[in-house]
Amino acid sequence: MPAWFETAVIIAFAIAAVFFLAKYRETAAALHESERMKKRLSDDLNRYRDMPRLRALRDALVGADALPLDDDGREHLLVRDGDLQLHHVILRRQCNAVSEGASVTYTKNGEEVALNELE
Repeated sequence: MPAWFETAVIIAFAIAAVFFLAKYRETAAALHESERMKKRLSDDLNRYRDMPRLRALRDALVGADALPLDDDGREHLLVRDGDLQLHHVILRRQCNAVSEGASVTYTKNGEEVALNELE
């Protein structure tokens, strides 16, 4: 085999290796970015995953439909927290409608504190 042919083959393999490594780095960077975006979007979705459950809770607490009642008149509810741990909530209902523009207060440490609406 002539020397010029061996040199040409080695140069061709070197050029191919450079293109392969460049494409590999580009693909690895794209995969890394894809994983980063997937994690960010997943965190955003986790923030809002409880919205239907919260709406159902709101409707159950202030709506016409009652929650399951025991013999003592307490209502029972199962709710999951952010870590998806199940909690049993027992409550006695006292629901008052608030007129538009009125402020609702409660007492904390002996002081009247204005209650803000959940958003």
